[in-house]
Amino acid sequence: MNRIVDYNSCFKSIYYTLYSNDSASRAETIVSDISKLLLYKLLVEKRKKAIKSGITGIQIIKELNDELPNQSTKYTDFNLSDESINSIIDSLNGITISNAPSHIVGDAFQTIIGSRIRGDKGQFFTPKELVECMVSMLDLKEGSTIIDPACGTGGFLQESFSRMKEQFGVKDINCNLIGIDKDRDMADIAFATSAIALKGKTRIFNSNSLEIVDSQNELNYLIGTADYVFTNPPFGAKIGITSEAILSQYDFGHNWAFIEDEQKWIKLESLVKNQAPQILFIELCVKLLKPHGILSIVLPEGIFGNGTFGYIWDYLKHNGRIIAMIDCPRNTFQPSTDTKTNVLVFEKGADYTPNIMVAIAKECGHDKRGRVITSSGQPWQNDFSVISDAYRCGDDKIWHPATLTGSYYVPRYLASKAEYSYKNGFITIGELINQGFLKKKKGKEIGSESYGTGDIPYIRTSDINNFEISSDPTNSVSEEIYEQYAKQQGLSVGDILFIADGRYRIGKTAIITPHNIKCLIQSHIVILSLKDTAPFTPYELLYCLNTDIVQEQIRSYVFIQSTLGTLGNRILEIEIPLPEKNDEWTKKIHAFQKNIEMRAQCLDILKQYEHSQSL
Repeated sequence: MNRIVDYNSCFKSIYYTLYSNDSASRAETIVSDISKLLLYKLLVEKRKKAIKSGITGIQIIKELNDELPNQSTKYTDFNLSDESINSIIDSLNGITISNAPSHIVGDAFQTIIGSRIRGDKGQFFTPKELVECMVSMLDLKEGSTIIDPACGTGGFLQESFSRMKEQFGVKDINCNLIGIDKDRDMADIAFATSAIALKGKTRIFNSNSLEIVDSQNELNYLIGTADYVFTNPPFGAKIGITSEAILSQYDFGHNWAFIEDEQKWIKLESLVKNQAPQILFIELCVKLLKPHGILSIVLPEGIFGNGTFGYIWDYLKHNGRIIAMIDCPRNTFQPSTDTKTNVLVFEKGADYTPNIMVAIAKECGHDKRGRVITSSGQPWQNDFSVISDAYRCGDDKIWHPATLTGSYYVPRYLASKAEYSYKNGFITIGELINQGFLKKKKGKEIGSESYGTGDIPYIRTSDINNFEISSDPTNSVSEEIYEQYAKQQGLSVGDILFIADGRYRIGKTAIITPHNIKCLIQSHIVILSLKDTAPFTPYELLYCLNTDIVQEQIRSYVFIQSTLGTLGNRILEIEIPLPEKNDEWTKKIHAFQKNIEMRAQCLDILKQYEHSQSL
């Protein structure tokens, strides 16, 4: 443990000193330069000689380029001054690189840069807990070729090497580890950490991975050679691929159309104008695999839950079989990004079957601020470790069988379809609507220019909590605005407000009473109106919507598009447990209703005091 602390402390000290005092302040650039100096120290240690004092950056660059023939691109000048270079060398004299355990140098780099390099290129470092899970799930074979086409600092390659060493119990592992990264700074870091940690077993290329499918590209020979591909590709709409030269090389660079009569997707001749890189990376990874090679890839949840991406799943089904999926926690990549992700495991060339296994991770080893220790001083729970162990031993309590049907492939949604049971049965919201017991409508957007024009509440998602409807005066509207929307909104006492879209509050509910009926409702909120003939009273339905069994369904049915969640039409699939209407149930609902109505009355009275004009 002390040894690890020594490396982390040394690297952090170097980084902060340079960031504060050197002109090269870009985090990636500083760390890239440190990586060159680590490589230089490694070379010096192997010669068993001391580093010359007063050495210049030009001299170091020359030695690196002369003695590292495996490097795909020659190093250029340092961004750091010679003074800073020699300061770092003095600091590095306190640690030994050549004998460092395989993971320590990489871990130290991640400690420095994990939360500091911005994701403006869609690059977000994969947390170590998830890397370990993805690699350790699979039974890696000695002699395998493992490729990461978006390798970043080389985390997947390093973990693969460490896993095989542990698995086979030998130091000299026979394997072929290949990393590619478009960003030169990242490629420099990956080359340095790999050269140090993986003892020359790795080749790192500074290249645009999406170009290698072109038969004229110098890395095209990698196509069809991988036994395993582990990767977390860059993702984001802001970094879409527009190059026709690249798009034309991919099926996913074309437009696709769904033929309703034949229930299938067809590729069109026309190219898309802009394609998200993660989508092209899916196809690239499949092309990199040899027959029966396995892909494990991190992808934004939007690909799993958006029906317009059906062609991606159709392509995968025609090129092999989906083995497994992992549903990742919302905060997996926080604090770097709030984007929700999942993991897809795919085998190329295997006979397709709709039957897969899914696992759901609720905790990822850190909170949304990146803290790994809880307030009680305990390590934050890491479900990824449990999931990988369970996969290897076939634990069906953690891994759930699921079937790929319909348009939705979000893992927790697939797992939920066979989980729920209740002694008196269920009725879905869709069935309540179809049988004429329930009406569903949405609120309206009134435009921010209407905010603050009067005293009538405009209820937004943030105004619903603990069954209570509050309101923000700064968003209240005038009588004129209210009259414009009130009739089409058509609120009645007993209507239930249900948050269906947003970030974290989906599934929260409240009820309309005589004390809060005069208001307008935002479009992210669904209004549920029960008929007198329904099998529930409004308060019974409100109570049932907030039971654990229903709230768990809601969490499973919410899909995250980018950073926003939506329940969509899946609200119709929510199964409401049918209660046993005995005396105990009647007393419970009566007390529930009484408390809500009393609170609504008290809030109304307090609001009148707020607007009192007399002493």
